[in-house]
Amino acid sequence: MLKSLSVFAVCLITLCFVLTSSVLQAEDKAKSYYLIGNSLTWDTAPSLLEGDVQWHVDCGKSLPYIMAHPEMPCVKTSTLWPQALKEKQYDLISVQTHYGATLDEDLATISKWVDMQPNAIFIIHTGWARSKTRAEEYASKEVTGKMQHSPAYMKALLAALQKKYPERKFKQTHAIDLLDQVNTDIKNNKAPFDEITDIYRDAIHMKTDTGRYLMHNAMRHALGQPRSDKGYEKVDPQVKQYLNQVLDTLK
Repeated sequence: MLKSLSVFAVCLITLCFVLTSSVLQAEDKAKSYYLIGNSLTWDTAPSLLEGDVQWHVDCGKSLPYIMAHPEMPCVKTSTLWPQALKEKQYDLISVQTHYGATLDEDLATISKWVDMQPNAIFIIHTGWARSKTRAEEYASKEVTGKMQHSPAYMKALLAALQKKYPERKFKQTHAIDLLDQVNTDIKNNKAPFDEITDIYRDAIHMKTDTGRYLMHNAMRHALGQPRSDKGYEKVDPQVKQYLNQVLDTLK
């Protein structure tokens, strides 16, 4: 009798877990997502995200430029932000700061989109620096000049947004922190790479089979989506295992 009850309990727990997972997955797929940025947003592979996803991606452009010139983004599958944010209310919106903007300009630009989307959670996609200047930018404490891919800049931007909108929720992808972790692991012989440029495909963009896997799942984590290797099935298993360990450092 006790054995039968134990088996029944295990089956019941398993069923509850499956049903709960199904409900959560259904909720995720019902949510809507919108991403604004340049090719470093495109390197997070928005089309592989779950749910209702649109984007406005213009190569090499900062957020103030994208706001002022939304007409012809380089990614032709973009849903232009004036149309998207006017016609629909999204659950989560990612915005990517980039070279050329100042903190005040980023704050002013993002604020306009926050006002247009009063119920959305906003994620700051940190992007990342060119490989040659990555370490220098990451260590910089300067936040009053032009944007740099540093924790100091991201912290200052998020603090300014939170002060302006105390009731709103803001997050970040921590992409720059993940790259710095990889670089630290390389120096300590704990990574399957010889140097940080091994996961870059050029001066600033990520390789499809390594860096993009990392950045795609960093975006998924920020958006509250489960980790996925869809589209990255051919990534070397040992490399994938290592990158998953790096992703595990995200809170």
